[in-house]
Amino acid sequence: MRVGIIGAGMSGLFLAHHLAEAGIDYTIFEKRAGVGGTWYDNTYPGLHVDVITRSYEFPFARKNYWSKRYAPGSEISRYLSDFAREEGILAKVRFNTEVLLSAWEDGSWTLTLSDGTTETFDAVVAATGFLHVPKRPTFPGTDTFAGHSWHSSEWDHTVDLAGKRVGVVGTGSSGIQIVSELGKRGHDVKHFIRTPQWIQIRENKKISVVERLLLRIPALAGYWDRRIMKLRIATEGSETWRLVPGPERDVQTQRFYDELAEAVPDPDLRAKLTPKDPPGCKRIPKSPDYYQVVQRPNVQPVFGGVQRVEANGIVDPDGTLHELDVIVYATGFDTHAYMRPMDVVGPDGLTVDKLWAEGVYSYRGIGLPGMPNFFLLNGPFAPVNSVAIPTCLRDEVGFLMRLLATSQRESRALAPTEEATDAFCGTVRAALPGTTYSLCDNWYTDQAGTAIIWPFTRQEHADQYADASLADFERFEARGDRTLSGEVAR
Repeated sequence: MRVGIIGAGMSGLFLAHHLAEAGIDYTIFEKRAGVGGTWYDNTYPGLHVDVITRSYEFPFARKNYWSKRYAPGSEISRYLSDFAREEGILAKVRFNTEVLLSAWEDGSWTLTLSDGTTETFDAVVAATGFLHVPKRPTFPGTDTFAGHSWHSSEWDHTVDLAGKRVGVVGTGSSGIQIVSELGKRGHDVKHFIRTPQWIQIRENKKISVVERLLLRIPALAGYWDRRIMKLRIATEGSETWRLVPGPERDVQTQRFYDELAEAVPDPDLRAKLTPKDPPGCKRIPKSPDYYQVVQRPNVQPVFGGVQRVEANGIVDPDGTLHELDVIVYATGFDTHAYMRPMDVVGPDGLTVDKLWAEGVYSYRGIGLPGMPNFFLLNGPFAPVNSVAIPTCLRDEVGFLMRLLATSQRESRALAPTEEATDAFCGTVRAALPGTTYSLCDNWYTDQAGTAIIWPFTRQEHADQYADASLADFERFEARGDRTLSGEVAR
């Protein structure tokens, strides 16, 4: 069996590890020049992971060199590069090679590559993530700006910001982190805020030498992890407050108001920084000092967003021109692109674009009906906001390995049935109205108005794969005879 993996970010590397353990041949196609996915692209000042770093490690590749509880992006990038090198994965990656087309032909998948060549595989896994297609600004006049401008994921490190007037557009995690860092460095920053965000004020403590030594001892590391988890729940609440209405949600909501009131004593500024949407509706950035930074004399929040861009800067909704030398567009990503712009053409000409014409969906985050042996990682309805990525991958890849083993054993390709996919989507959609994610428009929301997010707990995410039945899959004729390679499933 040959498996083609699209993307060498966290998902692709996680899967490669398990395929190698099972003795299954694979090749990774990566459009970038290195591994890491979004952690390769994003290098902006102030970048850090927004979950406890220990929960962001692969469970089979523990490290103890983290400098902070929420590690800087450079350390996450280093971690993934080290892992790929130590595991021997680098030799299996074709860098600077984008997959343009994945087409089902004669019982297998043919990938058409950006270098003009093709490769054939028994199964293809789109490990492309959901933060790889930048959402470009559409403000009038963006092409007329005379200074430097770029998307936050394409930071231009050749531009020296010293003495320059910098405008940052966007209030997601990237925008909050960039403004905080540039403001602390003393740069002249204007933060253009269309809609303010709720922010969790969380101190990003340095990890001491003693803690690093403790993490080398498994039993003590386990104790430390449990302690941190209890601390997180005590300060942030359990995972259920976002999922079901009740007293805990009320307590957490009040906590956000109280923290904002304490951090911003000026009632006028505090009112402008208070979101209209309830906490938990959107992804909540974490920052130890954003509220303090926007009150500094060198940082000015500009409310209402952007009316247009001119040669000399940004015009706000009141018609005031804010003269700038640099504009950073922290405007996010097309979170529903997934493997696109790659084209996927399955049996009988079925395409992903046809399947998703009315909104994205999947079977349990990993499969699409009518697409045999074409799988996704962190696909639609995966818990990308509520469960740390490695935990999510542990569940998804475990089930995916069962499917690949069955495909080998039966010499058939597998795809979820429409009935099983509809049943899964129906269960998820029925649970969404009670969650905070359904209370406003956010980047989870698709064109049909559905929040594409997992509305259940971490444990329920793991349990769904244990409960999944191979009867949920239809069989397709596959290329050649294949035998089971490794005891990966029973």
